[in-house]
Amino acid sequence: MLVQRFHPALRPGQQLVLAESGNPLFSRQGHWDSGSALHCVAMALALLGKLADPVALSRSDTGPEAGFWDRAWPYYLHGLTLSELESFIWELNLGVRPGARPDGRGSILNFCERELKRGWPVIVGWRRHPVRDAHAALVIGIEGRWQKRAFEPNALLLLDPAATEPRLSAYNARLAFDRKRPSYMTETHAYPVTLDAAIALRPIARPPPAVISSGCA
Repeated sequence: MLVQRFHPALRPGQQLVLAESGNPLFSRQGHWDSGSALHCVAMALALLGKLADPVALSRSDTGPEAGFWDRAWPYYLHGLTLSELESFIWELNLGVRPGARPDGRGSILNFCERELKRGWPVIVGWRRHPVRDAHAALVIGIEGRWQKRAFEPNALLLLDPAATEPRLSAYNARLAFDRKRPSYMTETHAYPVTLDAAIALRPIARPPPAVISSGCA
């Protein structure tokens, strides 16, 4: 049986929204900017209840949204390195710490499964050969199958800021791990990628929420 596990703060429908507030979650990356990681951080913080409106950050004059935008705009056009992204999350001072996959140990797929099980969203970064620039997306779900009473993950379910807005679904892209190299897939594209990083956003001193599971034969 195919199983998809999603972060519990999501509410899919005609538009993907935050379950508690009903505010839209998907923050779309523009054609000119290199801010995919920034969009992912904003969406992740919204899932953790740290931002109320991740879509309207640039129009906020007060509160955590305004503070986020003040720190984000200098990176908007040229993006962030891995170390810059970790520092950026810390410096927001919103009670969230970055947790990178330590020293490359273990697979990114298993790391993301463990973090999502605890309720923490994960940002993954990858490169497409021969494209030089890296790209980032937010892991909001895990896909896999039950094998001999054990769940075997085989794909990450993503919110990719550069892809189309998800409709009647919680995700708009997948990273599949059923081949030698991971494959990135959307409704219109599919190609192998090289994974660079995985960074979880973990609230400080806060108990994790439960993870919602859904299955289909």
